[in-house]
Amino acid sequence: MSAVTKALALRRLREDSPVISLMRQDTMAVIAAELSEHLGGDERSVPSAELYDLVDADLDELRRHGFDLPRSAQAYCADWLRAGFLSRHPAASGRGEVFEMSAAGHEAIRILERLSEPRPAATESRLSMISNELVRLATDTDESITSRVSTLEAERDRLDAAIEETRRGHFAPADPEVAAARLLDLAQQARDVPADFARVRDSMDSLNRQLRHDIIEDDAPQGAVLDDVFLGVDRIHDSPEGRSFDAFHAMVMDPEADARFTEAVEDIASRDFAATVDPQTLAFLRDYMVNLQHESLDVAHSMGSFSRSLREFVQSRQFEAFRELADRLRSAQRTGIEAARVLRLLDRMQWQLELTSPELRSVGRLALHVPSEVQAPEEVISHTVDSVDWEDLRRRVRESEIDIAEVQGWVAETVGARGASTVGEVLARHPATQGLASVVGLCITGARHGVVRDQPESVSWQTDSLRVAAVLSTTFTFEEVPDEWT
Repeated sequence: MSAVTKALALRRLREDSPVISLMRQDTMAVIAAELSEHLGGDERSVPSAELYDLVDADLDELRRHGFDLPRSAQAYCADWLRAGFLSRHPAASGRGEVFEMSAAGHEAIRILERLSEPRPAATESRLSMISNELVRLATDTDESITSRVSTLEAERDRLDAAIEETRRGHFAPADPEVAAARLLDLAQQARDVPADFARVRDSMDSLNRQLRHDIIEDDAPQGAVLDDVFLGVDRIHDSPEGRSFDAFHAMVMDPEADARFTEAVEDIASRDFAATVDPQTLAFLRDYMVNLQHESLDVAHSMGSFSRSLREFVQSRQFEAFRELADRLRSAQRTGIEAARVLRLLDRMQWQLELTSPELRSVGRLALHVPSEVQAPEEVISHTVDSVDWEDLRRRVRESEIDIAEVQGWVAETVGARGASTVGEVLARHPATQGLASVVGLCITGARHGVVRDQPESVSWQTDSLRVAAVLSTTFTFEEVPDEWT
């Protein structure tokens, strides 16, 4: 790669990398400190409201120490989210949202920690780990039976000799300074794992979106991704990132591996050289497997959610609606390109487009309404009110409402003159002044204060012509008629 190619690549990296962006921020120290304190410890996920409160409290203290921080915690968190230092997703409980540090945020914090607490550039422990891993990789990838057997036999001979020397008492513990350096190197590598979790979650999210895009944009009736999902293939777990994480998750959740790790940490903590190591490092290693298990379960839950949502997206045929929408968008774009040949950008068109969603505006644009500050544009004119024509008002009400009081009076009068009476007998003595509405009023009154039988009764009334209808047989009696109706 030439110098020009490297320069172009690094310039693009400077513009695109959130890590370098953080280093260029005037508030870099504040951002790194807040992210490391609230999202870089045991609590990797913090509810949004809780994070706002924590950052607000820190901002007040930082301002007293001379930091220029004029904005609120919510505004700063929104900036950090857009810049790629934070990631946000729905809470596992389904209520609200939680913030987590992104992979770029973890990487930036680790770079700053290495700069603030430099380690020796060349250590025996680091070279030993590299050498051992290379030898192990060479052995594991060797396809020759003879070569693998020779390597394993040599390892066995070396171990047998070491066991014999140890039985004779010819061994010496590792130098305390070398042991402390090896422990610090291991802890430094262990602290890089949370960033790997964030990368896995980001890659799974990107893969989920890409698979949906492939399903929607594939013109074939049954594309490759669509066929796989219909056949039950889990494209999320079967991806390279998914297989790698599944193997890691299986190891983290293995009780035997957990017990070995915990026992090794306790043994190291009991050694004399451990007194020279920062206690926080030992505490970090003691809780390391538990924290890894929690984070691994979160990532596994996210992967499962992505797989289920993708399967539901396909099996419920939702993708067909999205395909149709994509076709319409492409058609509109083609039409727009054709129209651009004859229309200019600022030409007015005789067309009104109603938006399907409200316009989003900042809540800061809202202002309190103070009635005392509002003046009427014109003088208020008072008009005299004429007297109310009660008969006209009653007539208008009767045009839209059933006169139940009138109907109840008819019932009371008929029952008082004839005794027990039906709806038809009431209508025979009193004309239906409201037509069908009067009949409906009698039926309603009968359902509330009469005896209704499950058999029809023929009733008739006169409006502009004779009307006949069949209603349920209803009988009004003295016992059912209230005294206030008379």
